[in-house]
Amino acid sequence: MKHKADVTASIETQPCLLNETVPLPAAVIKASALANNIGWMQAFANTAGVALAPHGKTSMTPAIFRRQLAAGAWGLTVATPYQALIAAQAGAKRIILANQLVGKANMAVVAQLLQQGIQLYACVDDSHNAKQLSAYFDKLKLQLPCLVELGTAAGRCGLRDLDSSLRLADVISQLNGLTLAGVEFYEGIAKDEQSVRHWIQQAARLCQQLQQRYLTGQSAILSGAGSVWYDVVAEELRAFSADNPIEVVLRPGCYITHDHQLYACAQQHIQQRSQLAQQVQGDLQPALEVAAYVQSLPEPGLAVLGLGKRDIAFDAGMPKVLKLYRAGKALPLDFTGCESRKIMDQHTFWHYPPQLELQIGDIAILGSSHPCLTFDKWRSIWLVDDDYQLLEAMETCF
Repeated sequence: MKHKADVTASIETQPCLLNETVPLPAAVIKASALANNIGWMQAFANTAGVALAPHGKTSMTPAIFRRQLAAGAWGLTVATPYQALIAAQAGAKRIILANQLVGKANMAVVAQLLQQGIQLYACVDDSHNAKQLSAYFDKLKLQLPCLVELGTAAGRCGLRDLDSSLRLADVISQLNGLTLAGVEFYEGIAKDEQSVRHWIQQAARLCQQLQQRYLTGQSAILSGAGSVWYDVVAEELRAFSADNPIEVVLRPGCYITHDHQLYACAQQHIQQRSQLAQQVQGDLQPALEVAAYVQSLPEPGLAVLGLGKRDIAFDAGMPKVLKLYRAGKALPLDFTGCESRKIMDQHTFWHYPPQLELQIGDIAILGSSHPCLTFDKWRSIWLVDDDYQLLEAMETCF
């Protein structure tokens, strides 16, 4: 069965988003912005002297994974064993499973990857789970590298203090089938920089103690950072790792296509506060867009666009119209006072000043906030040039 955005262009027609040869709505990624973002974040990691394991859950697109790895990524991060399988198939030799590994079927997938020689790290925050893992992997004569996850009060997963984290590390170190490898944390839920820095410092102290007690003569992994505080994580840990046998691994994901709202705002703050970011030429660029027709003009100042919750993210802000095209040409319009106010399964209600004079069939190009929840709505996404000529259909694997 064909995908909803498959090309139906005739031989004599150049497939292009703007010439009605692509069924809309359709999600697209600007090739130039994608290449820029891959290069920019890798350059940031290199400048900071840390490793980069981009979080694959954002795109779940093997074509993107391969580009990230080719640019120098240390490995990839995933959230589930299935995602780890896709990452390995795309060529990742190192994978951080930034989650607890629970259930025998999930363990079987990880065991398969370990048997293939993939270096996969799993997070652990409970001694009972550690014993479950030990029983499973020891029976197969495998060693599962484990990262002790440090959390925070009212946070997500992870142990809440250093003492309990050290007790768990002691348990792991004594269990067959498991190898204590370091510490993992996720600071993205923190609301202020001071809290983030405190959390990172706690994780660094924990990793230092684990390295000294259990990993003498070996390097420990210390991994954190989403797409909001990665600069602070790198800043706090680069000096720490210089004085300790510790490898710092950053795990941002949404940078890959950036966005037009949530992460655009976060990146502005990063550029303002981070000398490391300022040393990297250029900046992240929004790459992911969704195109849709103006479907109906039922009232003055109201356009119903032919896309909705099935097509574009809406969890962190309403979709934003970036451009309008008619007959392949951009309309020179001022979007001041325009906004999406309501979204349904297949429709978005876009309010605009009536003087804009829209027409049925105009093509709207929309940006969104939080790219993860746009990616997962598409089985394939078009890679396009800056003129929206189609370059490549990139399969997603959600």
